Amino acid sequence: MNKKVIIGVVIVIIVAILAAIFLLNPSEVTLVAGDTAVTLPSDYELDPDTGIATKGDIGVLYMPVASSDVKAQKALFDTLKSNGKDAGYKKVKTDTINGFKVYQYSANPDKLKKVSSDKVVEGNYETWKEYEPYTPFKDMTKMDVKQFRYTAYVNETSKTISELYIFTNNTDVDLYSSDIESIINSIAVVEK
Repeated sequence: MNKKVIIGVVIVIIVAILAAIFLLNPSEVTLVAGDTAVTLPSDYELDPDTGIATKGDIGVLYMPVASSDVKAQKALFDTLKSNGKDAGYKKVKTDTINGFKVYQYSANPDKLKKVSSDKVVEGNYETWKEYEPYTPFKDMTKMDVKQFRYTAYVNETSKTISELYIFTNNTDVDLYSSDIESIINSIAVVEK
């Protein structure tokens, strides 16, 4: 009978430890786009109807780009790096994270304007390309977005692009916090 009591006590202790571990470390939220995924802390809630994860004033949308044109993505960011500041683009940069080529910027949607590439002389003509402001929503003002951070991940192996938008209606939110940096740096290939 003593052995049964000891086994019962051990089982109760193990269950209590497992419950404590689960409560202290609840599962994270994973957003998948095509063959890639980003991971959000567990305090984000995912709306399955919109695909948008939220935490307080912050929203996160992650989606694949239907027609992934890696060359066009590079051309856009070359333009944003050289001429984007006057058109409302901030902190434009390229990087490599976990084997992905990463393009990033932040902006206030109401401040964005068309941006033109540098002029190139071809024969007797000057050419350039103009880019309209691009956001994932047809009208971000309907969502009352005051600022957002855009990240494009280029998977050089599969030649696909996925886009991460972190947005808020609160201009006091820091879109470069360690929490948000950890989301951006969590990019990974989805294991099949």
